[in-house]
Amino acid sequence: MGDQMPDATDDALVDVTERALPPAFERRLITIEPGAYRAFAASDWADALVVLACGEIELEGLGDHRAHLAPGAVFWLAGLPLRALHNTGPVPAVLVAISRRKPDGDR
Repeated sequence: MGDQMPDATDDALVDVTERALPPAFERRLITIEPGAYRAFAASDWADALVVLACGEIELEGLGDHRAHLAPGAVFWLAGLPLRALHNTGPVPAVLVAISRRKPDGDR
């Protein structure tokens, strides 16, 4: 029971930015520069598991509630009432979105 979960700096964590994915999945890298934001569009994040590879992000809700995320955070944005994603840190924030590949007819 003394096992500990690895933290965001542990070498045991999988690097989702470069590791090969099964053919049924695709990866998108989204970069938000320091002090910048990206308006939230639900279609950008549909069916995606998101990992904050580096930087810091603050999720701004429609009711002005904010949630801060640090490097290594794994999250799901589908269905959330968000307004924007803000980079509140001093370095670019890199988000890795992994989702199921859409059939050729759905693109």
